[in-house]
Parts: sequence; C-alpha cells; structure tokens
Amino acid sequence: MALVTVKELLSFDCGSLVAYQLDKSSQLDSISFQTILMRNVFMRHPEVVFIHRTHNPRGKALYMFMVDKPFLRLDGEMTKVIHFAVPMKESAEGLAHMYRTFKAFNPEWKRIKTFLVDHHFRLLPTLSEAFPSAEVQLSVFHVCKHLQQKIHQMSLESYTEKLILNALRNTMCAPTESNLQKMHTILNDFVKPSLMPQLHTHWLLNEKIWATHRWRNWAACSQYFKDLEMITRNLSQIFTTGLSLESSLETLPLEKQPGDEEPELSPQEAEERIRQALGSLCTEPAARLCLSEFAVAQKSVQLIGTNEETVNIQILEETYAVNQRSPNSCTCHFSQTFQLPCRHILAMLNSDKKVLDLELVAEQWRKDRSVSQLGQSGSDGLFEVLKSSWDESLDKSLAVSFLTEEISRLLTQCSREEFDRRYNTLRELADSWIGPYLQVKL
Repeated sequence: MALVTVKELLSFDCGSLVAYQLDKSSQLDSISFQTILMRNVFMRHPEVVFIHRTHNPRGKALYMFMVDKPFLRLDGEMTKVIHFAVPMKESAEGLAHMYRTFKAFNPEWKRIKTFLVDHHFRLLPTLSEAFPSAEVQLSVFHVCKHLQQKIHQMSLESYTEKLILNALRNTMCAPTESNLQKMHTILNDFVKPSLMPQLHTHWLLNEKIWATHRWRNWAACSQYFKDLEMITRNLSQIFTTGLSLESSLETLPLEKQPGDEEPELSPQEAEERIRQALGSLCTEPAARLCLSEFAVAQKSVQLIGTNEETVNIQILEETYAVNQRSPNSCTCHFSQTFQLPCRHILAMLNSDKKVLDLELVAEQWRKDRSVSQLGQSGSDGLFEVLKSSWDESLDKSLAVSFLTEEISRLLTQCSREEFDRRYNTLRELADSWIGPYLQVKL
C-alpha cells in the first residue's frame, strides 16, 4: 500500500519529488512531497514562507509549507502551497530531517528571509538551526485565529461578542497602529481580568508581527485570510479523518502545472485574462502603459513569421522579434526602454491564448514592491512615475516622450532621401499646427 501511494505521487507530474521512510510494518512512517508547480511557486516568492501544522489521532503531524503571497498561474488560478511533509516523529531529529529534505528539494532555500508560524509550533530552535539566515516569527493569521477562538469560548453576551469580533475583523484587514491599540483597549475593557492571560493581547502591540502584513490593502488582507482559512481547514479535515497516512495522502487536493491539455480559451477570454493579470501584477502606471500597448495590438496585428526561437510580430509598423521560449523582451523601443510587456509581446500572448506571467514584468514595476525598494534600482527617472499618482498630464507627458524618441530613432535609421522626405513632412505638420511664424526645432 505504501509503495503504491509513493508511486502515485511520483507519477503526478514529471517533476514530482518524494522522500519517505517505512516503519516495521512497511507502512509510511514519514514523507516529504512536492510537485513541479509547488517548486515553481516557491521560486517566484521565496522570501516569506508560512508553515501550518495539523495533527491526527494516530499521532502524526502534517506540515504544510506555503508562500505568503499568492502565485498567479498561467490558467489564472492562484495557489500558495509549496511543500507537504509528515515527519517520522516530532523530535528535534525528526524535524531536522524534514527540514533537510525541504532544502534538498529546493536549492534556493537560502533566499528565505522569514518563516511565519503559530505560537504552538514545535521546537523553534530546530527550525532556526536549519535556516540560520531566516527570521522566525508569529504569523498574523494564527494570532487572529487564536483571538477568534478564545472570544467564542468566553461565553460573552451576544452583543458584546459581536462588537469584539467586528473590531477584530477591522484590525485584521487594516492593521494600523491605531486600530491595533483600539483592539487592545476593547479587549481590556470587555474581558474579565482572569481571562486576559489566555488572549495574549500583547501580540497586538508587537510591531514585528504586523510589519510583514501591513503592506496589504483592505481587499488583499480580506482575501489573504479567506485563502489561508480555506486551505488550512480543508487540508486539516482530510488529514485528521484519514484512517492511515497513505489514505490521507491519496485524498490531498493536488494541482498540476497547467499544460497544453487544458481547454482552449476563446479570444475574448484570453484578452480579459491578460487585462486582469496586468492589473494584479503591475503598478497602476505600468498597467496603463501596457494596456495602451495592448489596445494597439488588438486593433491591428500581423504574425509574419516564426521559428524555434522567435516570433515576428508586425503591427502596422516595422517588424520586431520576440523570444518565443521566454517572451520577456522584444527588440522594440518600448520594451527596451520601459522593460514592460509591449504591444508585440502582448499580441503574441493573446495569439497563443496565454496569460501574462510575473516574470514578464521587470521587478521595479511589480505591484508588490515596497516604496523603499523602488528607489534602490531605478534609472532614467522611471521611479518618479511609479511614486507619483497617475493623471492626464502625466499620461500626455509619457506619450509625448515616447513618440519623440520613436520618431528620432526612425529618422536616424533611414536613408538620406527618406530622411529628407520625412523631415519635410514633419516640418509642414509643425508649421500648420503652431503657425508659420514660429520656428519649431525638430
């Protein structure tokens, strides 16, 4: 039975990894498992790893490793789980072996900066020894779950309980210093002093706990808690009700890496997914620039040639080349200057009915970048755009700047005869627009 389960896990996809140990009865005693999708998710967001532990009546514990940010797959779905593990024993030796296996499966483990755990987490020194460069701290999710459970158990009056839970919900979704202090005050005012030690209200005033969560807006916070609640509840129910470790593993809701076997999207669905991906992955200025490019691509696109490495895209203009295997750059001026998906990249993605991937967006334009990070690697004043609010004058300024550089490039690359013809045309346009009595430098 155990080897059949292992074989099924290994056959899940071509990149599945399984490490296991058998007990004296040839049943699974420990196992670590991840798919190629899980590994890809970890490689995208390795900085903060959330660990949730649940146990069953048979004395086994399931450790679920998740990234603290959702990963947008090519099929538009979001996922977080990166690794499952059931140690042989929850001893220092057993957990150390589990962590060594995780590191062997994920050579990029040194990029982890923070582990988020609950206050009942077993043998924290063992985790710190395994990952010496990472900080271990209490997770916001587990703090809020603990407070919710304790409030429900206190048998408060219905009105009082509702008031406290609403205040907690506001604090969860807007964890400002003011809201955290208010929540702390409310609990002190309404909960009996004898029950206060159970609540651990000092967590509300611990800045380190909330700092890694505060960058999210209200909607992102709400979705964050919903996602974790759903994932942890579903997986815990599966694991705790299983008759054996093998039967529990067989019912895990595993996800495959999206492939060509998925249902083909309609042109409208492909376009909508590209728009949604731009909105969720990019800052507002970057998204607007790319949406303008995409609008041009939708009006007129021509696929004029392909080979194994590149796809040639022409949109009522000169021909530009996009790398087909890794379409994160194009030879056009927009892509080279802004390091954003241009009309040619977006046209190719739309033609192939693919969704924009985070890797196609330069790091400085990604929505999850903090303001302090934005100023560290920018050039040519692009981050001034990122830090400013979007308005019509900025839109026009960027459009004029881009058009000026594009015209300059086209003029310098043409023949002398073509240059004279184009220059005279621009001269006539400038004189007719501004007036023949004003000399305009072209």
